[in-house]
Amino acid sequence: MGLGIIDDQLRYKALNLRLAEMNGIAAESHLGKTLREVLGDVALQVEPAIKRVLATGEPIFNFMLQGTMPGRDEATRFVDHFLPLKDANGKVKQVGAVVVELRPDTKPESSGGIKEGDESSPDARNEILRSWKEIANYVGACVKTVQRWERQHDLPIRRLERSKGAVVFALKSEVDSWLQTRTRRAS
Repeated sequence: MGLGIIDDQLRYKALNLRLAEMNGIAAESHLGKTLREVLGDVALQVEPAIKRVLATGEPIFNFMLQGTMPGRDEATRFVDHFLPLKDANGKVKQVGAVVVELRPDTKPESSGGIKEGDESSPDARNEILRSWKEIANYVGACVKTVQRWERQHDLPIRRLERSKGAVVFALKSEVDSWLQTRTRRAS
C-alpha cells in the first residue's frame, strides 16, 4: 500500500517506499515536486480530487484511476483514498493519499478519474455501492441475481483482490451504464 502526503500546492511532502515503487521514481525524487512532475498525464485524473479535498475538507474513498506513469512502461490501475490533513486551526493544508495498485490479472475496468473543469464532484461521479447487498438494492434484484449478472453478463463489480470473502464495490455510474446497455439490448 502506497502512502503519501501532498500539500496545498499539489507537491509531495512525504511518501513511503511502496508509493515510490508504484510511481516508478525514487522516493527522494518526489519530495517538493508537483503531481504533474511525478505522475505526468495521470496527474490530470488525480488533481481535481485532491483540490476538492483541500477545498471541502471531505475525504474521497475508492477513487479509481489508470494510466502509464512516466517511470514505467506498462499502464497501471489504482484505487486511491484521499484524506484531509488539518492544521492546528482546523484548516486543511495537506491531503493524505492511500494508494492500492490493482494487479494486472484483475478484470479490466474503466477509469473513475475526472477531468479538469468537470463541474460534477468526484463523489457524485464515483458514488460507491459498498457491498453485494447495496448493489442488489440499487438495481432492484437479490444478491444471488447480481452475483450471477457479474459472472454471466459482466456487471461492473470491483474488488481489491480476487478471493472468497473479499470486499466488493461498484460505481453507481458504471452500474447505470450497464443497466442502460442491457435495457437497450432487451428492447
